Amino acid sequence: PAREWISVELPYLLAEHLLENAGTDPVARWLQQGEVWVAPMVNPDGHEFTRTANRLWRKNRRRNPGGSVGVDPNRNYGYMWGVLDISTSSHVPSDETYVGPRAFSEPEVRAVRDLVARQLFDGVLSYHSYSQLVLFPWGYTAEPIEDDADRTEMRTLAERMQALIRSVHGETYTAQQASQLYPTAGDTTDWTYGEFGVPSFTVELRPATALEGGFLLPAAQIEPCWEENRPAALEFVRHVLEGPES
Repeated sequence: PAREWISVELPYLLAEHLLENAGTDPVARWLQQGEVWVAPMVNPDGHEFTRTANRLWRKNRRRNPGGSVGVDPNRNYGYMWGVLDISTSSHVPSDETYVGPRAFSEPEVRAVRDLVARQLFDGVLSYHSYSQLVLFPWGYTAEPIEDDADRTEMRTLAERMQALIRSVHGETYTAQQASQLYPTAGDTTDWTYGEFGVPSFTVELRPATALEGGFLLPAAQIEPCWEENRPAALEFVRHVLEGPES
């Protein structure tokens, strides 16, 4: 969502880290084994609107019939799109979480769809804010992932990432199924796991609560937020390219 500024900064910093360390292990070894793609901005018009008009705007800037504006891109992906009609996945165009008129109706979401389909990624890590969580599918249902191996792999990796984050500055991020935060249908990681069967995670970044700033994270916290998330992000890359630790 457009207002989650820290979720744009983290991918940029990850890309910078990978570039600066591309000539030394383990990054050099990983880049011999595969590719790491970073897409730091997938809602550019919504993000620009938060800079110029409404800091807490969530959606993109599609003009909807009836005069309202915006679709929530993270409710517009095709896997189980539209199966919920609740406050967190709404079919009402004026609502913050409007799912859109149909799956993949939004150009931003189609761009991600086409990139994933073309590159066939072996894992997807998505950043959002706030709540300090490491989330794995499903979001659309409280039922757990049916495949035992997949469920164990993602829960184990989420807990490993949680521990790595905490080891830096002592911040607690909770590893849990996405629907435990709240149910959503049509989000990125349900789609990448549901359609492609790859490890898919959403990290909800700092802060933990609205009282601590919510979406308005002070700039001074960008660097510590990146510092604590760096080892978890690198562990995700390592896991995807090299497999589980023996």
